[in-house]
Order: sequence, then C-alpha cells, then structure tokens
Amino acid sequence: MGLKSIAEVSREIDVTSTNICRWVTRFGPEVINARTKDTLPLPIMKKPQKNKDDDLGKRVEELEEENIRLRKSLLESELRTQALNTMIDLAEENYGISLRKNSGAKQSSE
Repeated sequence: MGLKSIAEVSREIDVTSTNICRWVTRFGPEVINARTKDTLPLPIMKKPQKNKDDDLGKRVEELEEENIRLRKSLLESELRTQALNTMIDLAEENYGISLRKNSGAKQSSE
C-alpha cells in the first residue's frame, strides 16, 4: 500500500485538497485507530493511579483515628497513675509506713 500526497488524491477523486485536509483532521484518528487496532499490539497499560487527594484524605482519617486512640490511652494511663498514687497515699496513712522510694535514701548493705 503506497502513500499518496494530498494533491494526488485530490486530483484522483476530484475533491479539493482543503476538503481532504478537513477529512483527515476530522476522521483520521478514527480510521487510524480502526486499522491499527488489529495489527498493532496493545500497549501495556499502567495501573491507574489513585487520586492523591483520596489517598491524602484517607491518611488524614487514619491519623485522626490514631490520635483519638492515643488520647484515650493517655487518659487511661493518667487515671491509672492517679489511682495508684491515691492507693499509696491511703496505705501510708493507714499503716504509717513510707511506700515511695526516696531519691536520697540509701539501701542497706545487708
């Protein structure tokens, strides 16, 4: 199949070269796609990229959930510490002994 110039085709089918240029512009991609579809191998398709905004929004939600979970955990730890300190205070008052380690106290060498 030889390629012909627009001028040659224009003379052959008795249509102006302007019209041929318009046809090529309008219908060329469709014709090329139809003819090459069966003859050319399909390109390897890349995996569609996820929308970065969707990924970012999802990540923000995950971080907000983690933040809430960590705040709850911190609150529970603070409450546990307060409860233990209260228990130690009550034990010291009731039994008259010091349960907290004094930072300046030395251990006996026995």
